[in-house]
Amino acid sequence: MAGKPILKKLGTSGLALLAALAHGWALLALYFWFSSVGGIAFAVVIGYLLLLGIIFRLARNWRHGAAVSLVLVVAVGSWWSQRVPETGLRYPKETEQAAKLEVDGNFLTVHAMRNFRYRTPADFEARWTSRTYDLNHLEYVDLFFNNWGMAGVDHIITSFVFKDQPPLAVSIELRSEQGEPNTLLRGFFKQYELFYLWADERDVVALRTTYRKEKVSLHRTSLTPQNARLLLLEMARRSNELLEAPEFYNTLTDNCTNAIAQHVDRITGHDVPWYRRPLRTGEYVKLGYDEGWLVQTQAWEDFQASAVINERAQAGGEDAEFSTRIRTHLPAAVRTEEQYPAP
Repeated sequence: MAGKPILKKLGTSGLALLAALAHGWALLALYFWFSSVGGIAFAVVIGYLLLLGIIFRLARNWRHGAAVSLVLVVAVGSWWSQRVPETGLRYPKETEQAAKLEVDGNFLTVHAMRNFRYRTPADFEARWTSRTYDLNHLEYVDLFFNNWGMAGVDHIITSFVFKDQPPLAVSIELRSEQGEPNTLLRGFFKQYELFYLWADERDVVALRTTYRKEKVSLHRTSLTPQNARLLLLEMARRSNELLEAPEFYNTLTDNCTNAIAQHVDRITGHDVPWYRRPLRTGEYVKLGYDEGWLVQTQAWEDFQASAVINERAQAGGEDAEFSTRIRTHLPAAVRTEEQYPAP
């Protein structure tokens, strides 16, 4: 009998926590969604809190009020599920254009590929170009791991390396509106679009290593040329799909890492749920080292140290051999059909 009061207290605490989390989510969803609509976000939040207060005022007790108040969360959730990306938005110059990719036999043409040259992160020569790649010359898939200061969290850039052609880089990012704040929290609340930035490798690498002074490591995957081709075409398909029907970015479930992993899963036949992947994206380097989908011929400490390319990238400047210079540490790929990159 003594256990019943404890169970009752646990149930009460659980209900209180559930209600607090649910209403917290609803308030943040309303605030962020209406924050760009004429400054009415606070009015919407206050209105929600007033309704919440009325429910508890009229309820028989607080447990009854907590249960009934979840109707508000259901209403917000129903409205939330119908939200889709808006059209006609204004974007920053860095993401002003979205690439269109065309496949013709063994050739892939990327239109609106970014090829900026920077003086500072905010001062640059904006250049959008078209470039055609021979898929028969695709040799390797490399991954850049970019850490901007948050421990354990990396942004991953995929780079397709061709024989006798510059690499083609793909950075899966959030696409914010012009002047919109860029934060991890907002990324949970349908504030940004999922965006595939196709770019000249020097653009996305030099921006981070030379101008933002962020740490960037470069690793080679064990992906075969055949699977590399499938991966590139899969990413091109998805990019074109988003061009026609935009989707929201999500910090947890639809970020750069999960998007790459979903592509790899499709071409290899694996199906790893997002919740089984490491939430700390910076852990993928060690995971790749241990499982062999990152090619390694060194002890872990040496492998990490040699992969940091900041000095080589900064020294590369406008050198035509920029992409070669930042790869002096990479071994040839060791490939088997079972090995694949799984970020």
